[in-house]
Amino acid sequence: MLEGLQSLVDLSQVDTHLADRERERSEIPAKRSACAEQRTQAEARLEAARGAVAEAELVQRGAEGEVREQEALLAKLEGQQHQVKSNEAYTALLHEMEQAKRAISDAETCILEAMEAIEQANRDLASGDRDVAALRERLEREERALDEREQRLQKELSELHKRRDEIAQGLDATLLERYERIAARRSPAVAVVNRELCMGCRVDIPPQSYIEILKSEAIITCERCHRILIHEDQLRQSAAS
Repeated sequence: MLEGLQSLVDLSQVDTHLADRERERSEIPAKRSACAEQRTQAEARLEAARGAVAEAELVQRGAEGEVREQEALLAKLEGQQHQVKSNEAYTALLHEMEQAKRAISDAETCILEAMEAIEQANRDLASGDRDVAALRERLEREERALDEREQRLQKELSELHKRRDEIAQGLDATLLERYERIAARRSPAVAVVNRELCMGCRVDIPPQSYIEILKSEAIITCERCHRILIHEDQLRQSAAS
């Protein structure tokens, strides 16, 4: 029975490693998605910076067109000064000329503001280009590392499954079935006993059960967590044999 208990411990350890590797492998797709999302967000910020430059340039061109139109209008109005026949018409003409001058001044202010916005947007774009380039490089490294880790995990899982099959084949069918039932509910399915304490759930083991564990004549399970119990001294004896 001692040899069978040691095999159960070995099987439990292999199952724990398998669960750990499977969990790690299952997290890889989410990590890849996170890399892709970071890349998408960075590209979106970069595109927004390009859009800011284009928008500021569009505003500048519009304001420059407005200056040209108003300057042409002002020149036309100034040429009409000697053609008006009444004070009312002359006053109205002066008012139109003043409006054209204000429009020119406003458009020139808009041009200056647009030029400042273009400079700032270009600085943001240059900074964004550098940041995105660095991010791309980092993400490529992370994705390569994920690919390599996934390959290693696949190899480890294959080896662990092979080792599990080897251990399982050496176990009594009834004992293996009992282990599998427990393992489906508890992980690990085997717990070490230390000083009459189940190390799986940290609960005291009844005296009679503890005696039976020490005899190693039957499989004893914890009354609380239902794990298979093996005394730490028995593990050492099995390892030494």
